[in-house]
Amino acid sequence: MPSLKIALLSYRSDPFSGGQGIYIKNISEALLDRGHEITIFSGNPLPDVSKAIKVVKIDTPGFFETFDSLERIKIFSSLQKNRLNLLDFFDTFTGTFTEPIFFGERLIKNKVFQELVDTFDIFHDNQSISSYPQTVLKKLITTLHHPIHVDKEIDLANEKNFFARLSIKRWYSFLNFQKKNLASVKKIISPSASSKNDICNYFDYPSKNISVIWNGINLDDCKFHQREKFNSNFVTIISSDVPMKNLKTVLKAICLLKQDGLNAKLTIIGDLREENKNLINNLGLANDIDYKSKLPREELIKSLYNADIGIAPSSYEGFGFPLVEMIATGLPVIVSDKASLPELAGNAGLIFDSEDSNDLKNKMNELIQNKSLRYKLTENSKLRRDDFFGWDEYAKKLEDLYEEIISGNI
Repeated sequence: MPSLKIALLSYRSDPFSGGQGIYIKNISEALLDRGHEITIFSGNPLPDVSKAIKVVKIDTPGFFETFDSLERIKIFSSLQKNRLNLLDFFDTFTGTFTEPIFFGERLIKNKVFQELVDTFDIFHDNQSISSYPQTVLKKLITTLHHPIHVDKEIDLANEKNFFARLSIKRWYSFLNFQKKNLASVKKIISPSASSKNDICNYFDYPSKNISVIWNGINLDDCKFHQREKFNSNFVTIISSDVPMKNLKTVLKAICLLKQDGLNAKLTIIGDLREENKNLINNLGLANDIDYKSKLPREELIKSLYNADIGIAPSSYEGFGFPLVEMIATGLPVIVSDKASLPELAGNAGLIFDSEDSNDLKNKMNELIQNKSLRYKLTENSKLRRDDFFGWDEYAKKLEDLYEEIISGNI
């Protein structure tokens, strides 16, 4: 394929702040390696990418660098008092997450963007789903990792306070804005079939315009590991401990195993919120939990090698990177019945009802007791590993979609 000039649009892109940043780093560098010229237009936090990639900072107020009202007022007082900053401040101060809403308008005011906009072959939006001009829309493809509506529903389900629920609804009000904008997008990339179905349902978007491409993942350091002994050691990776990660169900299942007289250990990798720290103490699990905050990559892999069984309990994942890493190291896995997790696990894992800690306990008990089942799932993990691919292969698939748009076939 001839070299393309590609503009990646991302309202925030730090690879250490979430999946969207990891995605923008990997696809930009993979496309660069395939000979394309890449420019990233991003708000703060900016991406950490190869120096050969041009990064253009889109000025944003920085209201979400703090959640302190007085600090936000100080930020606003330092800004030029134009219509855009006034609207952004008002919506932020009344509880809306505004970054994706105003990203598009700030983008088109950027001088570098104005100079280069007509030179790009393709624009690739990273779930900003902002309001873009027609010059962008006619060459635009959007990656939608998963509909944020699901996060909203889970947050509401875990909050009983009336005023807190109103605040949650206000925070997610940007979704109405995104739904309107998505109607103008020619093509969407979804990381899983389950996410595709949810995009169709929540955004009322035509299925035929959504292409499913599993995310790329580098598994070079996730070698298949043959475990010599079985010690009933479970592991789960939660990253940020939000309700959607469903750690509470895992903790309750470990407690139920103890009540049945089975000694199992659980390693939790990621941040742990106070609510679950208190639950661990209340359930008497302090001696059964090995808690590790976010680990360097080498230590993360070592923790997977030291485990016997992996658990992916999330109530929702557009694409579960930790699950793929567990499978790649040869762990038999237990996954929730939600979203992409059964799709990714295939025949390498057992599935449990995400809302039923007793069901999870039974699946954990089954793997503890049944050596032949563990062996079967481990062998299936070895085969399943080969179904996943790296970011170079992902970039090749992107090129095919880019060509469809450039040639006018979409």
